[in-house]
Formats: sequence, C-alpha cells, structure tokens
Amino acid sequence: MYLVVLAAGQDLRLRPLNEDRPTAMVPFLGRPLLDWTTSAAAAGDFTDVIVVGGHRYGALASPTARLFKNPDYLTSGQVGSLMIADQFFGDGFVVAYGDIAFRPEVLKTLLASPAEIAVVVDVDWKPYWERRFGEDLEDARTLRMTPDGTIRSIGQTVNRLEDVQGQPIGLIMFRGRGVKALRRAWQRATTDAAYRRPILGHTNAMAKLTIYDLLDELLSGDVPVKAVSIQGGWVEIDRPENVAAAEERWNSTSAAAPVVPPTGIAAPGIPAAGATGPGAMGPGVAGPAPTSNPVRSSLNEPFEMPPVFRAPRRR
Repeated sequence: MYLVVLAAGQDLRLRPLNEDRPTAMVPFLGRPLLDWTTSAAAAGDFTDVIVVGGHRYGALASPTARLFKNPDYLTSGQVGSLMIADQFFGDGFVVAYGDIAFRPEVLKTLLASPAEIAVVVDVDWKPYWERRFGEDLEDARTLRMTPDGTIRSIGQTVNRLEDVQGQPIGLIMFRGRGVKALRRAWQRATTDAAYRRPILGHTNAMAKLTIYDLLDELLSGDVPVKAVSIQGGWVEIDRPENVAAAEERWNSTSAAAPVVPPTGIAAPGIPAAGATGPGAMGPGVAGPAPTSNPVRSSLNEPFEMPPVFRAPRRR
C-alpha cells in the first residue's frame, strides 16, 4: 500500500512561511511537516511514500519519499494532484494532506479500519478549532454521520453548529471498491469540466474542487464512506498563527486523548462506548473481558522520531 501526500498547492494564507518552499516543507518543531508524515508511515505497512508537488517543487526534499510533479497544479487543483499518483492506487492507498502532522497511532487506527473508504475524523475538534479561529466558523465544513459512523455529509458550508460532528483531518484511505468509486468520480468530474457543467455539482473550476467535494459525491454511491474517529493526535498549519497553537497542542500532556469511536458510535468490529459482554462485538462474538485499567494511548504527548525510513522500491 502507498501513502500519497498532496503537496502541490500554494496556500496564500500561510505566507510568508511558504513563499520560498512548499507548505509540506514548512518547519514544525524543527522538522518539515513532510518529515512527520514519512516518519508516521515508517510505522505502517507502506510500500512507499509518494509526494505530489507543484508550488516550489524544487524545494521539496525527502530521502524517504518519491517525488512527482503536477505541472498543472494551478488549474487541476487538489483532486488533479491526487490523480497524478493514480498508478500507485493499486487495491488500496492512503492520501494525506501536506499541511498536517499526525502521530503514528492515528495512521495505524486508519489502517485497522475495514472500510473501503475511511476518513479520519477528530470528534474532539472544537477546543482546537477555537484555539485557532475563536468562534469563527467561516472555514468550518459539515461533517454529519450516523450512529454506526457512516458519513452523510462532508465538506459543505456550515449553517448550524449541529452539522459539525467532527473535523476531517486530511487523512483518507481508499481500498477495493473505494478505489474504483474514486476513479469513476474523477471521470465524472472531468466530463463535467469538459462540458462546462458545475463539477460534481460543487464548483465551475477544477482548481477549486477539493477531496471533500469528491467524497461528498461518493456519499450517494454504493460504497459507504466511514468515519475513523479519533480524539487529538494531529495538527494542521495553514496560517502563520497556527504554528504556536500546533506546538502547544502537540506538546501538551494535559490534552492527551485516546483514539476511540465517539460515544455511542461503534467503529467496525469495535463495541460502542459502554458496550460490554457477549454480543458487544457483533452477533456470535464475545466482547472483551471487562478491565478496571484499560489501555489508553496518549496521542498528544511527544514521541521520538524513528530513524530515517527508506522504503523498498518496486523493480
């Protein structure tokens, strides 16, 4: 399985930090954001890390990833950059935004999901959001899901706070039928663009089509889009003032929280919070034995970077 990092776009809101470099090379706690991603990948079962660049492509550098350029990143946008890596999709892959850092446990939790389309969602999103933006919800987008974690709305303009049940962090897995559904959606998008129709019903410009617009299109298909719920363990840097908030969150032990399904929502194969006893894991499957001292993974505590990861190359 490959990890594809989207690092092509130029986020003008992050200037001056990314004027002379891609966003993925902006330093966070002394290392480029891309280093945190490849280090997290080192803990997973990845064949390779693929980085798709565009803006300031010449400044991209990583001994642990293969670099590709989207020469049309200004017009093809985020989804177009993803499709540059189409040859590496295989029967499953993970896509990560280039402006985030996440702990290895977050990636492992995503990989453990049996879903064919799985989106990492922080259900403890609001305190971090308020630390970054105050009460301004202009940049917020909808995330609504059913009790079993099936996403029903994602990436749309927020009309009410109740429409935000979590924040997608920019880490998504496609496998099996999910990969095929992704390719079909891209074909529809390019057809819409060719005929000058609203692209997937969202925008008239391919450059403005986002991964979440594409996911919203897939919600009406036959492959469920599932939330993989976490609490913390990641940061996003898309504005200069985000750096301090990100460092504070990453290093704060008081903010430590486990990766868990949200209360009342059972991840596939995992009982909902409070479910115990026979049948908690599903029909005919005994639930885990009760314990008075459950293991909790502290995702916001500092972790030591592993040695340089050199992924094997396909011959």
